[in-house]
Amino acid sequence: MSMETEVLMFQKGDYVIYGSEGVCLVEDIGVPDIVGLDRTKTYYKLSPCYRSGTIRTPVDTTILMRPVVTKDCADRLICDIETMNCDLDVPQDQKLAGNFYRDLVRSYDCQKLLSVIKYVFNKQRKFALIKKNLPAVDAKFSKMAEEMVCSELAFVLEKDPKDIKQRIVEALNSVPAV
Repeated sequence: MSMETEVLMFQKGDYVIYGSEGVCLVEDIGVPDIVGLDRTKTYYKLSPCYRSGTIRTPVDTTILMRPVVTKDCADRLICDIETMNCDLDVPQDQKLAGNFYRDLVRSYDCQKLLSVIKYVFNKQRKFALIKKNLPAVDAKFSKMAEEMVCSELAFVLEKDPKDIKQRIVEALNSVPAV
């Protein structure tokens, strides 16, 4: 199929979220002359924004690709953390909890990522009161969600991911423990 007949979701110069890779720049679109790649397919050439390297992926990839959130959306997400609903129905069984969190994290949706962070933050508060350690599965997926959402929001807001993390922590700390 030629590039003229394919519908491209993204254009050269767009910034996208490419699966767990995070924010990437669409550097080029075309049929690469690279051994091992299907020369009948059109590919995006992506440059990750938080590491070096290049990614080639077919325009019809099954890996989730979406535009980065807008600046207004990023600001709103951070402002709404305090009131955000985080009533997740996380299974008690750790293996099932891992699957549950994995599905939320793999959505690469900022709202869902922030709900995981807030849920685990609140759970950690409760566990601290009874002097229990947070289960490793909660900590693992909260950290993954945090890295993903902080890198995207930081990129859009032209901040350091550490600054975004600090803003999220401040917002979470401003909410009384339940």
